[in-house]
Amino acid sequence: MGKIMALTSFLMCLASCTPQTEFEVATWRGFKQCAVTFAFEDSYTNQFTKALPMFYEYDYPCSFFVCTKWCNQKKWDALREATAKGFEVGSHTVEHAVYDTLSYNEQRQDILDANARINVKIPMYRCNTLAYSNCVVGDTNLVKKHYFAAKGCAGYIEPKSPRDYYNISSLICGEAGAVNSFEQFKRSFETTKTTGGWCIFTVNEIDHGTNPDSSGYSSLSSSILRESLQYLKDQEKSYSYWVATFKDVAKYAKERDHHKIEVVHKDSTAKAINPDKIVVRLTLTDGLDSETYDCPLTLRCLLPFGWHNIEVFQKEKVINHIVKPINGCKYIIFDAVPDKGDIYIINLD
Repeated sequence: MGKIMALTSFLMCLASCTPQTEFEVATWRGFKQCAVTFAFEDSYTNQFTKALPMFYEYDYPCSFFVCTKWCNQKKWDALREATAKGFEVGSHTVEHAVYDTLSYNEQRQDILDANARINVKIPMYRCNTLAYSNCVVGDTNLVKKHYFAAKGCAGYIEPKSPRDYYNISSLICGEAGAVNSFEQFKRSFETTKTTGGWCIFTVNEIDHGTNPDSSGYSSLSSSILRESLQYLKDQEKSYSYWVATFKDVAKYAKERDHHKIEVVHKDSTAKAINPDKIVVRLTLTDGLDSETYDCPLTLRCLLPFGWHNIEVFQKEKVINHIVKPINGCKYIIFDAVPDKGDIYIINLD
């Protein structure tokens, strides 16, 4: 605390501003007000032919929880391309297995088989999230051994910190769900923004599939989905909604809740990066498994008085930043991953 108070005095110096905070980790990425996730289940064809191109068009990622036995080569090709663009592929079991009908060993084998299939079909990718079939939770201790988060469908919007990372709530969309119109999507968006929480939409079939006589579960109109994405796009300037994958939001929330910051001013160890410059050094940690928890957190730091030309580094790598005025003060805003090396804010003047 003493280090932070000392830094605060220096940062404010002779500046005439009223700081909101001296240093802050955002509740959500980019200081957005809330988080929104679209999660597709069951591997229906129209998810890839109609929904996926729409998410590319709007430049929003989404999550696909796949039944691995229901994916043909065309679907695997589409999933491989999507993960390269930041989308998520999680498990929805091998063939829609309902875990409370299986023994412990049968659940374990299904988890191993589904994960292996995904990891083989999508090289350099690691499946570590699960969506329960029929919203039925499996053996929690077993699930925890293979996944860091799992999705259910309890029908409520999660707060900023999920109640249970192994049964994170979502809203069912489409004809069998609570969200089947643009007005219902919009109402869910606005409620999420008001509460500052996380809303997950579970989507199954789109446009009744290719054969209306044998359409899949709870079909959602693609036009309603498009209208909802357009609404989110129209709201971007208001910094209201962070649209992200299930795994990224779950990681962010847990890292944010576990983060710790050490702040040191004029640190001499920074000379290796930029000699003879005034430096603020930050250490950002979360105490979590770094192999899994690798999602950048958004940080905001009060810009020292008189600083105009700055760079931000993490482990000797330049990271992007912006300077934003708030209440007469200027803040440096940037993203950094916990436990990935010290962060240096350097005055280049």
